[in-house]
Amino acid sequence: MFARTLIAGVLFTWSCVALSNPRPVSSPLPDSVIFRVEAERLFDEGMARYRDGRYQAALDRFLQIADEFGGSHRATAALIMAAKSNYQLGTLTAARRLLRTLLDVYPESLFLDDARYTLALCSYQSGDYEQAALELLEVLETSADDTLKARADGLLFAIARRHFSADQLERVVLQIGGTGIRNRLTVVQAEKLWSMGEVEGARGLLWPLVVQSPARAGVEQAIALLQRIERSGVVKIGVVLPLMLQTDRSLEGELGEELLDGIRFATDEYNTEAMPKVNLVVRDSEFDVGVAARQVSELGAEDDIVAIVGPAFSNEVQASAGIANSFGVPLITPTATADGLAGIGEYIFQANPDLSVRARAVAQVAFERRNARRFAILAPNDTTGKSMAYAFEQEVMQLGGEMVDVQWYRPGETDLRVQLGAMRRKALERLDTYMVSFSSRMKRDEMQKFLTGGVPQTVLDSLIQKSASVPVEFLFGVEGKRLADSLMIPLQLVRVKIDSLGIPVTNIDAIFLPIAASSEIGIVTSHLRYFNFQAQMLGTGNWEDLNELEQNRQYANGVIFTTDAHWDAQAEPYKVFSRKFRSGTGKQPTRNMLFGYDAMKLVLKVIGQGATRRNEIASALTGIRKFEGAHGRISIGGSRVNSVLSVLQYRNRQVRKIAEIDVAQQEITSFE
Repeated sequence: MFARTLIAGVLFTWSCVALSNPRPVSSPLPDSVIFRVEAERLFDEGMARYRDGRYQAALDRFLQIADEFGGSHRATAALIMAAKSNYQLGTLTAARRLLRTLLDVYPESLFLDDARYTLALCSYQSGDYEQAALELLEVLETSADDTLKARADGLLFAIARRHFSADQLERVVLQIGGTGIRNRLTVVQAEKLWSMGEVEGARGLLWPLVVQSPARAGVEQAIALLQRIERSGVVKIGVVLPLMLQTDRSLEGELGEELLDGIRFATDEYNTEAMPKVNLVVRDSEFDVGVAARQVSELGAEDDIVAIVGPAFSNEVQASAGIANSFGVPLITPTATADGLAGIGEYIFQANPDLSVRARAVAQVAFERRNARRFAILAPNDTTGKSMAYAFEQEVMQLGGEMVDVQWYRPGETDLRVQLGAMRRKALERLDTYMVSFSSRMKRDEMQKFLTGGVPQTVLDSLIQKSASVPVEFLFGVEGKRLADSLMIPLQLVRVKIDSLGIPVTNIDAIFLPIAASSEIGIVTSHLRYFNFQAQMLGTGNWEDLNELEQNRQYANGVIFTTDAHWDAQAEPYKVFSRKFRSGTGKQPTRNMLFGYDAMKLVLKVIGQGATRRNEIASALTGIRKFEGAHGRISIGGSRVNSVLSVLQYRNRQVRKIAEIDVAQQEITSFE
């Protein structure tokens, strides 16, 4: 019902401006068309109320015109506007009755086309799709209004695709006189037969069309569909995952099985409603880079394998991506996050954001939504930590921010006093100030230096009188020390008491903390509190551990971090998906199942749109934007890496989604 209302709402545009001006109309008796001032007043009132959405009040005016001024210049306009008011009120039977009166009593009215179109809308909203189609066909055959015909055409084909079976389409097509519309609807009918697996029936409909002149409407679409059918058959997609069928590695095997559950469910779902049908060729990578590379090589050598989903781990992808690329077979990893994997070749895709995307995301959020400009980094010195720290720093520089300090620690280290002590010192040293002292005994040549530097005489006199001491920047601006040195003005360095932990660090706006594991949450946050840092804490996926956050809530409150998977389990769309998944698999969907499901859905989406060759699939995947997955949104783009992440915040004992970010587009959608 919602889709029906939405389509009708888009296509239902009233001619209110045209109807507001007097127009000659025809009636059974030409000499009965009379300009009536009262009819004009009532019509203007009705139109004003209609535009304001007061449809009942508008209807009353229009019906009064029809009843009392049937021979006036506004008679037919009032009839059609009364019908439209009834339509808006949902009284479709009354609307249809008025429209039939207009068509029968005023056969030469200028509003006949509009009346037929509105009749079609009434039938559409009533669910009488065949009648709506016939009425739309009449508009297309009789109207000279190109805009109205375009609306009628759009609604007709929306009905054909969404609401008609192949048999219903056949009944409608038999009643069409014009070749163009008949051809185009026949193509839709063939698509429906093909999606049902009736390939020969679809071919039988298309062959009479493809031999017609290419200039005729529908012929190009018929040729394109026939080509898709001829090369479709059954499409094979390879799957390479750590199923651990030969060994007892339960953790990796569980991940592989969950990914495969999601992939299979997506495929079964697709095969019940779309063409071409898809078969999976599943191989076990055994969580071994050599085995993964061999499996990808064997699949790539099979010409009928059009794409490969997997492997799951970054080291497996690193070992096999070059092989897939050399075969020209698209390889889509659902979970690998290492930097540079997609860069191996144009056929390699990462459905999960890589490390750089994750780091850049929090930098953009802090800069754009928290107005942070001065940053610091405390990161583990492993490969992952270094990759994210580097990407974060580069993004900060590109955004125009400032990096105050970068400190490293060993993953799992419990004493961070050296690192944060050094960071605190680096930050507070920036607060050290060079002062200039004045006294009444200042000599004239010393005073001249200040005047030469641009200090006004009145300011200089006041400072000398008060024997004041002021920062050099107060006198000469941000380059004060350099100018004072050039004028040989003596300065006194006043240092901040770095060792006093009572002095807060306020000149770092945000600290990036890409912890190696959630067990480090308490260590990092408690040390930051001890050293009195008053900065926004920023993290990545390892912060998504509510138990650890709760245990350290007095320190961790307010932290912002990104995640590659976030969904509202209470939202109706997810509940519907979850029920379907349980019904189809007998299992409750897990995070990894959703990763597998969405990666497979990406591939199936482009196959269903006609990309059935390896190069076509790769090209189509590069154009994926804002794909609504079960675990979150996906945008691939030219980098061939998903650039969308959810932004979460832990505050007041709750983790909430506060934004969604597309890093490649620098688009942040706030949910606060």
